[in-house]
Formats: sequence, structure tokens, C-alpha cells
Amino acid sequence: MSLTPPDLTRPYGTEAERAADREAALMYWDAIKVLTKLADQPASEWTPQQKSLFPPREPTQKRLQRWLNLYRDEINICQDVRNRLVHGGTVTDPELRSADYLARHVISTVLGVPPSQADPEWAFSTLAPAAAS
Repeated sequence: MSLTPPDLTRPYGTEAERAADREAALMYWDAIKVLTKLADQPASEWTPQQKSLFPPREPTQKRLQRWLNLYRDEINICQDVRNRLVHGGTVTDPELRSADYLARHVISTVLGVPPSQADPEWAFSTLAPAAAS
């Protein structure tokens, strides 16, 4: 994934492509939801598995709180798109593309991985077990 954003205004070529991004947006939101819940918990209550998700450069609670403060607007955009998808609202192609792009970068930033690694399946499978812990 390049640092230059893709053309987020490009319409989807097929309904299958749009459906795949819709599913990705929902998976990304589940991952972000886990991260925001962890940000609200003291790190002393986290499991070792949850703590292991984050790079060891700084205390995990501090990192998550800073991330949440820095990316609050982007997280809200992802949540808004997710809510409209789930509740039958209208989501334009640019909104959906933008939400997926933002979510990928928001998740990759907090977990300290390149955006190319933070695809929706990886994010979901990495963070879903943390939610159950």
C-alpha cells in the first residue's frame, strides 16, 4: 500500500467489489471497537495477550489513549459509516472507500504495523480474540 491515497471518489465497478468493502468496513469497525474498549480499561486489567498486541516502545495504556485522542474524528467517521451500513442508511462509494482507507490506517498506527498488513481479516483475527479475553 502506498502512502498516496487511492482515488477514493472512484465508483465501484461491480456490486461484488462494493460488498467486499462493505464487509471490510464492518470487520474494521469490530477491530476499532475492541481497541476503544481497551483504551477505556486500565492496562492492569488487560490480559497478557491484549498487552502483546502493541509494540513495546511505550506503556500500552498511554499509547492507546493518545491514539484515541489523535484519531477520534477518523474513528467517528468509521463508526458513522458502519452504523449506516448496518441500519440501512445510504453510504456513497466515496464514503465507503474513505472509511475503509481510514480504518486501515487508524488500526495500523496503533498496532505499529504497516498499513499493507492491516487488512480487515488480519485486523479482525488479531483483535477478536482480544475482545474475548
